[in-house]
Amino acid sequence: MEWKYEHSIGIQEIDDQHRKLIEIIVSIERAIVSHVGWRDIVYGLVDLKVFARSHFEIEEALMRMYGYKEAAKHTEEHQYFFTRLAEIECKSIDKLAEGELLKFLRDWLKKHILGEDRGYADHILAGASIVKTKVPSLTVVKSAG
Repeated sequence: MEWKYEHSIGIQEIDDQHRKLIEIIVSIERAIVSHVGWRDIVYGLVDLKVFARSHFEIEEALMRMYGYKEAAKHTEEHQYFFTRLAEIECKSIDKLAEGELLKFLRDWLKKHILGEDRGYADHILAGASIVKTKVPSLTVVKSAG
């Protein structure tokens, strides 16, 4: 798996983060293929989870800021990522988990970037306005003195 121009959603910061996600997945793949043991795979998974959590929070904030109507569904996809990853990790003793892990990571990331992420990016890039909240007016109270 490698970053391709077709993976770009048109928002530079998010594209850079997607590149980083792919780099982490490639490092996990290398660790699995080279049979160096589970230590490097586990470290890679920890990196993936930490980075993905931060990345997903940024995406979700963008969706809220720009009033993306599919935000709840998108957030569920993010949750599914962590749930499915945990299920696969529980099978780590079984060698079959290695192939299952790589297939899940590749398929999910490709589907998510090219489908789900492109949806909110198109919404933002089409000129969505930032959702403004009503700020209560402040009244100035003069002190007697």
